[in-house]
Amino acid sequence: MAYTSGDLILDDHYNIFAQGGATSPDHGTANLNSIWGTGNGSTIGWGQSGNLATVSAGATITAAQWTNLLNRMNTIADHTNSTITSISNPSAGSTVSAYTALSSNITTLWNNRGDCHASGTDITTGGVWTSTATWTTAAYPRWDITWSSEAAMEYFFNAGGMIRVSGSRTGGSANNKNTEWTDLLTKMGTICFTGGALTQNIAGTNYTGTTKVGGGGTVDSISSNFGRHDITSWDNTTWQPLIFRQYADTAPYTGNYVSHHVRGVSATTLRYGINAVDAAADDGVLDNIDGTLTFNLVVRPPSTTHISNSWGTPTITITGTSIS
Repeated sequence: MAYTSGDLILDDHYNIFAQGGATSPDHGTANLNSIWGTGNGSTIGWGQSGNLATVSAGATITAAQWTNLLNRMNTIADHTNSTITSISNPSAGSTVSAYTALSSNITTLWNNRGDCHASGTDITTGGVWTSTATWTTAAYPRWDITWSSEAAMEYFFNAGGMIRVSGSRTGGSANNKNTEWTDLLTKMGTICFTGGALTQNIAGTNYTGTTKVGGGGTVDSISSNFGRHDITSWDNTTWQPLIFRQYADTAPYTGNYVSHHVRGVSATTLRYGINAVDAAADDGVLDNIDGTLTFNLVVRPPSTTHISNSWGTPTITITGTSIS
């Protein structure tokens, strides 16, 4: 029987709203427990404790159970900044009719499950890669970002966490090549790596997989459908497909580029790499790149205003300083 106004409210209806299935969890159907709890062990779930209890076959759904479900729905809406239709909690002894908006509310939350109304405090320790060495060919910064467990990493991205990387070049000699590298890194903006192809609205900005924020110029390649959930190798042997690349835009340096890459080191660790490649022919002389070259990786967690921290505190470790 469908859940519609005027019908009897069955235990199956309540259980489907709570866990996706009438008799067992179904993470492929819109429901609250899959968003709130451990989910499917990959792309769904915030790792929060206290899943909604289900109702036994033939049992009466109590006012307290309805209240728990509605309160959970509202908390998820608060975390995801979702607009849903208000439903008043029932009181003990009252007759409960089908809540017309309940099904559509849960569908809205399901569609917005990767959103986050705000971000937490940036984790920056270990994230600044800097070099004052003179170089002519390439710089290869590398970082490892490590969580306490595979589940902790999943919860981080599912609830609205991201990795953000920016770069700069300052000081050094006054030559055209230095000027163009400064310009390219400024135009690169901030590259943000999120959960995956699901669009996530985080603190009012839409992110999809890999997203460029700020900067300028023309992006050569960006994997807007590729995020943490799309990594296929976790054995530290394969860089995943290129997630971002942008070339310099002033001749004769248009062969120079900066590209971003990720790989799975283990079930708990992501490696993030940048290739800053000076591949262009020079304007009559071999201009060196000098001054201070900096790349800054920041781990930005979800807000914990409405949910608890189930992902811990990821650590950032610089693993590569190659420059030539």
